[in-house]
Amino acid sequence: METPDPIIHKSFKDLAPMILRKRLVVEALTHREMISSDIRSYLIALSRRMNMTIVSMPQIQHEEAYGYSGYLCWKESGCHMYSWKQTEDRPHFVSIDIYTCKDFVIDDVIQFTRLHFKDGLQELTWRT
Repeated sequence: METPDPIIHKSFKDLAPMILRKRLVVEALTHREMISSDIRSYLIALSRRMNMTIVSMPQIQHEEAYGYSGYLCWKESGCHMYSWKQTEDRPHFVSIDIYTCKDFVIDDVIQFTRLHFKDGLQELTWRT
């Protein structure tokens, strides 16, 4: 028997409204490059602040042309953090992608991020 073609939606349709999914992307320009220890400490502290259950501690990678990145797995999903080091073409930049199946307060994450990096931030923005 032939498998029918999937239905393709031209705009987003929530295919599983009974499953809670929440995403927050936080981005920042920073005064300096975020390195391995910055990413590790932020991801662990963020997990505690959000009351998430850590399944695996942060896995950190480094790519010389870009910078550091890290991933942390939660029982409730996970978080990625990427950093770009400054070059002639770009500033020091950080992008944090939070995805959970557990509700959280966005303002708490933003305030936590602002306080965690203190004077290291030049600009901070976010979207859901």
